[in-house]
Formats: sequence, structure tokens, C-alpha cells
Amino acid sequence: MVHVVSEIGRGGIDVARVRGLYPTLATGTAQLDGAFAALHPESVIRAIISTLRSAPAQPGSRSSRSQQSATRVLRTRRAAADLVQGRAEDVVLGDSTQSLLLRFTTLLSSDWQLGDEIVLSRLDADLAMRPWLRVARGRGVIVRWAEVDLESGELPAWQYEKLISRRTRIVTVSLANAATGMVPDVRAIADLAHRHDALVVVDAGVAPAYLPLDIEELGADLLAVAGPAFGGPTVAAIVARPGLLDELNDAVEGPPGAQRFEVPPLPIELLDGFTAAVDHLADLDENAVGTRRERLVTSVGAAGDHTRSLYRRLDRGLRALPGITVLGAPDRPLPVAAFTVAGRSPDDVGAFLHRRNISVWSGPSGMSELLRAFGADELGGAVFVGLMPHTAASEIRQLLDALRALGPR
Repeated sequence: MVHVVSEIGRGGIDVARVRGLYPTLATGTAQLDGAFAALHPESVIRAIISTLRSAPAQPGSRSSRSQQSATRVLRTRRAAADLVQGRAEDVVLGDSTQSLLLRFTTLLSSDWQLGDEIVLSRLDADLAMRPWLRVARGRGVIVRWAEVDLESGELPAWQYEKLISRRTRIVTVSLANAATGMVPDVRAIADLAHRHDALVVVDAGVAPAYLPLDIEELGADLLAVAGPAFGGPTVAAIVARPGLLDELNDAVEGPPGAQRFEVPPLPIELLDGFTAAVDHLADLDENAVGTRRERLVTSVGAAGDHTRSLYRRLDRGLRALPGITVLGAPDRPLPVAAFTVAGRSPDDVGAFLHRRNISVWSGPSGMSELLRAFGADELGGAVFVGLMPHTAASEIRQLLDALRALGPR
């Protein structure tokens, strides 16, 4: 059982209050899966149930239920726009980041020629990488790779000076993955890409739960966010920089605006859940005031301070345990970690912790390039831990005590 008594996180997060918003925490299990299996707050669950009770229909008809769904779509576009400081008219909705990227890879690659180039990185998640690899193979496009510094876990921006050229069409950047906890200098990479008229596609990854995002500051042409990373349902959005969808309009048939780029049917039953998840982020700090965007900046910033403070204790504890290797450097901006235990598979570790009422992620990670670079694929992968706004200090102690009892083999 996890006990939290008047624990106030740095930045004004009342952890006890926040924990009360998650019904799953009542089971007493330390939920440390992070963004791999983020918990749904009660408000998200209620929003989805309410939508289902209304028997929603797809938008586009004059029927009352279809018109209600059109309103839901608009609300969700506004929520996604507030999440990244974008515009609602530039938000394209779908059921997953991968399905949305498949749509845009088809559109953006329509005029690619043999010998054109794209730049991917070993930090990219598989679901964000594979659509580009598929179209590159089909069109004879050269794939160049940005490498991760294995000592620090960082993605150095300087290497892009040699990777990007006048033949580069697309540069993808992972803003925050769930292993190294590092955040690349996306703006520096984007500036280099734009100098050569290449488009920059950014996968927000786990960042929305920890960092206030701004698409203009990042310099992204397309920014992908996924609801499951921050407690939302399986709904994703790609937010385009202003004007980009207009530039692509001629390549797509259909109604005007962002709707033209969406592949029906939309996950209508889940859209209000996505909006509720964004609202939940905005209200993590009960003292946050202003518009939803302003409250998001305050609350997400405070949640990031709280989780990073806890992570420092976790990282020191992990690195002090015999047989444990943490991937990447200890000083990282995001409170996520991947580690291995000598002589034990990730499944063995996950099963042992499960018996001690601790939930971590030990299954498929969707980061095959990164784990291969670290050599962790030869060990069967890694164990992943991610701290969330509801994480309590007692859960960190519970995990470290359990790993100490497990030990290496």
C-alpha cells in the first residue's frame, strides 16, 4: 500500500490531491510504467462513458448525433492546439501517431525523386520511423541516420550539419523518448533543415506530461502528440505549422481544412476523453489561473519539476545497486529511465516486481534502433520506469527496496 500524507511536489503539485484523481491507484500497486501505460484520470473515464451513452455518430451528417460529434471534433482540435500553442484549424486527428504519419508520408513523398534524402535518428520510436522507411524504400530515397551519444543518451545537434543537404526532404526528430530522458535541441536542428528547405517532423513522445510545448519555438512543421502518453485514450493529433496544410491542399481531395487530411472513421467515442486529458494536465496545479493554455504552461511545468525532483532520488538509487546498468547519463530533463539487471531478463525483473505490487514496463518498447545502439537488444531489451505527476516518493523507495532484494544473478 502506498501512503501519501501532505506530500507537496516542487512547483505546487499537491501529490495527494492528484493521486485522488486516478481510480487505478486505489489498488495499492506502485504504478511506475510512465508513458508506456499512463493511467487514465477519472475525468477521462467519465468523458468517454458519457460519449458512449450518447450513441455517437460520425460527423458529416445533419442528424443530431452527427452534429454533436462535429462539436466534439472541434473541441478536440482546440485542446490539441492549446497543448502545443498551435491553431485549431491546423490540427489533424486520428487514432494513432503511426496512422497519421502514414497519411502524411504519402502526401509529402508524392514528388520525391531517386537520390532525394531523408534524415532519421536512432532516437526515433519505431512507429514514427517506419512510415518514412517504407516510403523511402519504395521511391529510392537515401536514408541518413543521426546517432545517439551512448555515454550521455543525447542526440547531438552538430551532426546534422553534415547530414542535411540540398537533397534533404524530411528531417524527423524525437522530442522525448521513454528511455534516455534526453531532449534534443530541436530548434537548432529545425533551423539547419529549413536552411535547405527541408520539412521537420517532430514526435512529441512522452514530453506532454512534463514539458510545456510550443510548435513555433520548436520550429516544427509537423508536431505529433498521442493521448496515451499523458493519460488520454488512443487518440493522436498532428499539428501543422500555420499555412502548411494550405500548401498541401491541392494534393488531397475532400472537404476544406484539416478534415481533408483525416482518414475516417475518426475515434469519435474517445475524442472527449482526449480533451478531458488535456484539461486534466491544465488543472494539475490547482493554483494555476488563466486560459487553458496558460494553465497548461503552469501545471505541466510544475509537474515536470515534481517528477524530476523524484527522479534524481531514483537515479542515484538505481546506479548504486550492484548489477544494474542505467542507459544514458544521470542528469536528464525528463523523469524516465531504461535499465538492465545483470543475468536477468526484463521479463524476469518485471515479474518479480509485479509480485511486490510494483508495475514497470518490461515488454516491447517500440524503440528497436535505440536499444540496438545501446546493445540492450542482445539482453532481451530493458526495463522501463517513468514517473508521472501522481508518483509518490514512497513508490521510489518501494522500487529500490525490491530491486535490492532481487539483485543480479
